[in-house]
Amino acid sequence: KSPYIWCADTGACAAFSEWPDVDEGVTCGSCMALVKTEPYGGRCDKYCESFGHTCVYAAEEIDENCEVMENYLCSEEIKETSDMLCVCHAAPS
Repeated sequence: KSPYIWCADTGACAAFSEWPDVDEGVTCGSCMALVKTEPYGGRCDKYCESFGHTCVYAAEEIDENCEVMENYLCSEEIKETSDMLCVCHAAPS
């Protein structure tokens, strides 16, 4: 499934200005961003949790952009890369 379908609700996450460690400011529509792997062990679940969100999608990008090369589970470590695509939604209140 495309992460864009899951993220149609722009109110599902915090403004990108509140997201930590976004790589070169690359954001991909609603609730998906290219983020640094190193502080989070290459895992989008750990990344999203770091600012009170829940991971709903994880991927390796093709070239510092929003194009997906390979899909991952949120709990999988994305190895041998400095950045990853994460879709984070705000945790239900």
